[in-house]
Amino acid sequence: MVHALVLGGGFGGLAAAHELRRRLDADDEVTLVAASDRFFVGFAKLWDLVGARTLERGAEPLAGLERHGIRFLKADVLGIDPDVCAVETTAGPLAGDGIVVALGSAHAPAHLALLGPRAHNLYDAKGLAGMRADLETLDEGRLVIAILGGPYLCPPAPFEAGLLLDEWLRTRGRRERVELAVSTPQPLTLPVAGLDASRYLADRLAEREVDLLTGRQVEAIDHGRGTIHFAGADTIEWQLLFAVPAAVPQPVLAASPLAGPSGWIEPDPRTFATGFERVYAVGDCTQVPTATAQLPKAGVFARAGGIVAAQNLAADLRDGERAEFDGYGYCFLELPGQRVAKVEGDFYAQPRPAVSLTPPDEAAFRAKQRWEQELLSDWLR
Repeated sequence: MVHALVLGGGFGGLAAAHELRRRLDADDEVTLVAASDRFFVGFAKLWDLVGARTLERGAEPLAGLERHGIRFLKADVLGIDPDVCAVETTAGPLAGDGIVVALGSAHAPAHLALLGPRAHNLYDAKGLAGMRADLETLDEGRLVIAILGGPYLCPPAPFEAGLLLDEWLRTRGRRERVELAVSTPQPLTLPVAGLDASRYLADRLAEREVDLLTGRQVEAIDHGRGTIHFAGADTIEWQLLFAVPAAVPQPVLAASPLAGPSGWIEPDPRTFATGFERVYAVGDCTQVPTATAQLPKAGVFARAGGIVAAQNLAADLRDGERAEFDGYGYCFLELPGQRVAKVEGDFYAQPRPAVSLTPPDEAAFRAKQRWEQELLSDWLR
């Protein structure tokens, strides 16, 4: 009997656990360790924010893994010894024959320190109630969505938020009194997706009169005066701020032998193998280079990586066919009117990612809804 450990209960961890369960023998053990006891797809936070659907309706308990023959342990990971495939957790030590690390990332502490009253972390599910409350009282002034640095999770999400919040304000008759802006330190909206997708998204923001402030690095936030100071002395006022902090390595990983010079785990881009035998890493805890940037920190790529890593770990443990990631990925770009455009292609292509954009329609929005429900059903119901 072998015992496979999966660390993390997000896209990468859930995909890996199920693939391991499918490929290993029936009497082999698969244990998934996660600090949270539930899973939801990230874009559900925006639906909650704009009142389309509560987050709870799109969340499932990780205890549902037990029905699929996967042991679930709710615990924090305190340390990893990749030489012997051992893990220390708040629930005690675990020993395995192989590990898939999918622990995600943390938010940059310096960026979190910039937040305060009426200045929220847009990606914080626990802060949704406060964000909605402040949004309800916003009747005039400026709402700013500020990307504080990179890399950050789900590259299109801040711009989707700008478009969906524009729609929310219009339906309540407030848009003429509330300005809306999205700022980014990058020169384009979506550099990782290429010039065409970036221009398309910029045009959609312009159509809705959402100010796009590119090349703006937030330097300071003055809560008393309600101002954002960008590097270079540029300043704007705000009445409500939804900020996107940069992603940084989890401290437990940054301090581990798995961390590369960047502080992230830097696995093989095709197999997701680390430098340690029978230890793989996928998803937001990794840094994987592409021709022009890094593989986006998004659930689709974590899921694909989890499947590949699990197949390779299963081959290590029980023989079998090995796998490689082909670089293909996609994202749903949600627009007002319950329409979705799809950005997809080969993110490993040379000399630049070969990515195209499918025009938006309502059928793609319904496909996005089905995709979420199929994941929840396959993994946890």
